[in-house]
Amino acid sequence: MSCVIGTVFKNFAIISGDTRLSKDSGETVSDTYTKVFKVNQNVLVGFTGSGNAVDVLNKNGIFDKDDCPSAEDYLEFLWLLLGNRVVNEPNHCNILVLGKSKLNYGFGGNFHMSDDDVQNQLHLTDHRNVWAPIMTPPNVDYEYYQDLVNSKVQLIIAEQIISPVFSRGMAIKKIKEIHREIILEISKKDRSVNSNIEQHVIKW
Repeated sequence: MSCVIGTVFKNFAIISGDTRLSKDSGETVSDTYTKVFKVNQNVLVGFTGSGNAVDVLNKNGIFDKDDCPSAEDYLEFLWLLLGNRVVNEPNHCNILVLGKSKLNYGFGGNFHMSDDDVQNQLHLTDHRNVWAPIMTPPNVDYEYYQDLVNSKVQLIIAEQIISPVFSRGMAIKKIKEIHREIILEISKKDRSVNSNIEQHVIKW
């Protein structure tokens, strides 16, 4: 499994993930396996679960799409690609897409490969509206860490909103550190997660 955390606000998105790839038996296959990608200046994507589909998508350049204008478009494209079995690989992927919406606000969406349709699509247009999803290994207390990420990220956004000058750069810096701290904590509890963390940011 893996640990991936995302945050999307009205004018920026962040995604973070560890780099360990493990077999179902728990045996480590790689400690340098990329699970989070900056597709272009508008889109971030992250995966947990099986690496089969990720490998095929990566080899076919799906994580480098300069012509994809929004995170909404990319989510639909990825879902149709995987849902229609264009990538015909056995997998159990959880997929997270974050970035700029068609209307230049924040957008986030996620789906599992067994879904019949795309779930949890959010358009973040309000200046207080932020989404901070986490995908954890099954043996980790997901609800605890989801609540932890939400509370910490919302506090940072609230602090910046009440500040005389909203500092997007400061918010991004603090949220990246929260992502890192939580992944490091989880890596001490679950062997399928390591302490080598990749992070990507986009701003608009």
